[in-house]
Amino acid sequence: MKERLAGWAAEVPKRMAAWRQDVDARLTSEERPINMARLMHELNLNLPADATLVADGGFAAHWGGLLYDTKQPGRGFVPDRGFASIGYGVPGGIGATLGAAHDKLGPVVALTGDGGFNMVMGELETARRLGLAFTVIVVNNAASGYVKALQHLMYGEGAYQSSDLAETNYANVVEAFGCKGIRVERPDELGPALQAAMAETGRPTLLDVVVTRDPAKMLPAVDNRTVQVKKGDRVA
Repeated sequence: MKERLAGWAAEVPKRMAAWRQDVDARLTSEERPINMARLMHELNLNLPADATLVADGGFAAHWGGLLYDTKQPGRGFVPDRGFASIGYGVPGGIGATLGAAHDKLGPVVALTGDGGFNMVMGELETARRLGLAFTVIVVNNAASGYVKALQHLMYGEGAYQSSDLAETNYANVVEAFGCKGIRVERPDELGPALQAAMAETGRPTLLDVVVTRDPAKMLPAVDNRTVQVKKGDRVA
């Protein structure tokens, strides 16, 4: 078995390197609002090997599963993708932080969207009261992004229903909980913001990362469930 798979195993790093070269423009993008691929790239650069990335449902797990690199064996990436529920990011981060302290692991980062964060933001009071130091990254696109992106792909531009959210500065919101809030609007701010968040002790830190409002750019690729729907069509 080992000999039979040796050729395939040797080929995987070569294919990964070729793929990364192909998507490098997105990973290092300077565009504003911030490209999600650039955010994931900065996480790869700044998180230590013993860090834990918790990914909420929706496209936090979608992007995370595609572009986040774990650097050692173990549960360094904890996504909620299988259940596809949003709102998992903050409570998942609380649990991972408690576990990381027990196992003497490194920093915990919880990646969530603004839709998911809106559902559970009150739990930051719990985390603050317990003195838990972990980082929450809110991918702020003023929408339930996965829903809006699928509506865009299936029904076309402008055909959106109940997917837009109010523009909110979440860095300001969490300061009221006694947490540290950092608003990130430029890609060159990502690395320093992550380092500042991981250096914080005794309380959570939230990075409010402003990403694209264009539903055509919210997902890394076309979702395999989408089909262009026209008036009169019946889609099973």
